Formats: sequence, structure tokens, C-alpha cells
Amino acid sequence: MKNYPLFKVHLETEDVLSRLREVFNSGIINEGKQVTELTERLCANLETENLVLVNSCTSAIAMALKLSGVEPGDEVISTSMTCVATNSVISWLGAKVVWSDIDSQTGNLDPNLIQDKITNKTKAIICVDWSGIPCKLKELQEVCRKNGVKLIQDAAHAFGSLYEGKAVCHYADYTCYSFQAIKHFTTGDGGAIVCLDDADVPRARAMKWYGFDRKTLKDKEGNWKGRRWNVDIEEIGTKFNMNNISAVMGISNLEHADKIVNQHKSNGAMYNKLLEGNKEIIPLKVEKNMDPAYWIYTVVLSENIDREKLIEELKLKGVHTDTVHVPNHPYDCFSESFCKLPQTDFFGSRQLCLPCGWWLDEQDIKNIYNILVETVEHIKS
Repeated sequence: MKNYPLFKVHLETEDVLSRLREVFNSGIINEGKQVTELTERLCANLETENLVLVNSCTSAIAMALKLSGVEPGDEVISTSMTCVATNSVISWLGAKVVWSDIDSQTGNLDPNLIQDKITNKTKAIICVDWSGIPCKLKELQEVCRKNGVKLIQDAAHAFGSLYEGKAVCHYADYTCYSFQAIKHFTTGDGGAIVCLDDADVPRARAMKWYGFDRKTLKDKEGNWKGRRWNVDIEEIGTKFNMNNISAVMGISNLEHADKIVNQHKSNGAMYNKLLEGNKEIIPLKVEKNMDPAYWIYTVVLSENIDREKLIEELKLKGVHTDTVHVPNHPYDCFSESFCKLPQTDFFGSRQLCLPCGWWLDEQDIKNIYNILVETVEHIKS
């Protein structure tokens, strides 16, 4: 029986080890030339000059919130249908999470439901590109600009996703990528923030490292220019920077990123074709101006399918599925923000993620589809 894992990290082991040996022999493990190189390569890949590498997407979101002017007592409108990391930093910074509901056909924030959530305390809106399907970014940005608030895009699922032919980072005020261990482009752990406004980039660089802009204080090798610390700190920062160990994994991985992402896209398209018109296993809706990277592939199950039983039955047949993330709003830590989110509740209770990655080919997707359909019919009977 063939095994179909939900996640599988792509790494060229010997290439990574060779690059790591260079880092270890250099004596500079912290941020240095490898971080600089990966930054430059990612800028080229995403066609932006405004990317800053950090140690996680969570850190990137925290920075985006600070850059948006979020302070204790402010409000941030967000989606509950995401990893808790998206929303935990809002509370961590002393602000209040205000939930807005999603479109249950996409898993993404519904722009039409946000306006009534905005108050004079609202500083930012966070959207998440669920499974790599871009949010309605132009509609969201229009709401934000109309109300004088910032749009933060959690693109943890969306490296390689395109919106109107461009990388998704070209539309939100701040886009936060995840390069965490199980992402289709990985640095082992890490992330990046992309700023739409050039003026925010120096602040972001300083914010990630105690308030110092390393680009102006150190050379590409990571060596100090002139005397250490002999500069003023205008705004306090923290330590969110990426190190050279993570960066070399990213440099190696990026050389294969197009092939990896394209296989995810091809597999997602095959699922879409196979599931077209299916009333029991429903694919997510994708607009014509969107090209999802499909980090994961999500379906919505009809209400007469026992999801937990289906997961267990599929596992016995070698197909590993899961929910990946669950709605955040029921957590006790967000009790002050609780409200009814019917579309989120529906989606959260019916969504299921299928294997979709670079390690699968067209025949694998067809096999998974056949097993899925047969198992659903067996469970229903």
C-alpha cells in the first residue's frame, strides 16, 4: 500500500550540508552574508525590494502590527480561521482582537462583512490566504483605505500564490510569509515581512534587531562598520532576525522553489478538475484573477459525512488528511472577543485538507481522489 503524507519537507541534503559547512567554518552563524544572499534572491523572486527576513511569520505579524501603529487598547480586525499564531500577537501587544466572518466557500475573510466591525479604535485588518488561495485583496485594501487603517496579509500558506499575475505581497500594506518547517518553501524556521511603502523598510529592519538597522551598521559579511553600538536607538526593537543556518536552507530550497510550487499548483488543479460538480466533497472557490500555490488543498465536506471517521478510514488506506488549523474564537484566551461567526463555524467543522505536495504526481492525485470518493461512499452506507 502506497503512503500519501500530508506534509513532506523538500531539502537537498548534501547541498544543504555543504552550505552549512561553509557557515560553520566562517565562524559567523548569526545574520551575515547568507541572510543577505537569501534576502536578495527572495526580492528577485517576488519582484520587490522591500523584503526583510525574520525568524518566523509570527514575528513578521508582530512587526506589521507595530508598523501599523497598534498600541495597547487598540483593535485589530482578524479572521478566526487560521493558526493561533496569527492572532496571539494581537493580544500579546495589548490590543483587542475583533473577529470578522469568512466566506465559507473560500475560507478567507469576506470583505462585505468588515465595515460594521470598524471603530475609531481599529488600526489594522489581518487577512489570511487560506491554503494559498489569495484573499480578495483589492476589495480589502479599498475598505482599509476608506477607513484609514492598514491591511496586514498573513501569507503563511501563499508563497508562490499570484493575484492578478503578481505575487500577493504587492497588494497589502504588509505581507507576512512563513518559511516554517512544513511549508513548501522552508528555511527550517523563518519568515519575512514585505512592506508596500518604501518608508517602512528601514523601520522594519531596525525593529527586527533591537532598534538597529543592520544594513547600515554591518557589511554583507556581517562585520561591523566602525565602532559597535555607537549610534542612537530611535525606536526600540527586539530580536527577530534570521540566522545564517536557516538562510542556507532557504538558499538551497529556493533553487527548487519554482518546481516545488508548480507541482503544488498542478496537483491542486487536478483536484479541482476531478471534484468539479461534486456535492459531497466540495473544492474551494477560486476567482479567475487568482493563482493559488496550494500549500495544502482544502475541501468542504457535506454535512452527512463524519469527518473524524473519514480521517481515520483514509489513514488506514495510506492517505493522511487533517484540519491543519481550527477556528480561534472559541479559545479562552480570546474570550473578551467572542462573537457568533456562523460561516467560520460551518467551514471549521466541515473543512478537510488533502495531500497536494511536490512529492505527488498526477497519478497519485487520481489515486487519492479515488480512495477518497470510495471511502466517503463506504462511510455513508
